[in-house]
Amino acid sequence: MGLRIIYGKSGSGKSQYCFSEIAKLIKKETKIYIITPEQFSFTAEKKLMDAINTQAVINAEVITLSRMAYRVMQEIGGNKKTRFNKMW
Repeated sequence: MGLRIIYGKSGSGKSQYCFSEIAKLIKKETKIYIITPEQFSFTAEKKLMDAINTQAVINAEVITLSRMAYRVMQEIGGNKKTRFNKMW
């Protein structure tokens, strides 16, 4: 498993590159996560489906930062209680 960071100017083709690489790796890798901010999760899922040209994917998943944090906490057994703080 590896982490790759792709960066560049807006409109330089970063997203297209990422999704074409995922389309190549999807049959080889056991699990691929696409980590995205909350507001881009739907767009990322649509781009993933378009890149691999199918209706469903089992081993690739678009995951938001908060959902990833929740899963990590569930897996490692972190704090089980939800805490609410006043934000004044």
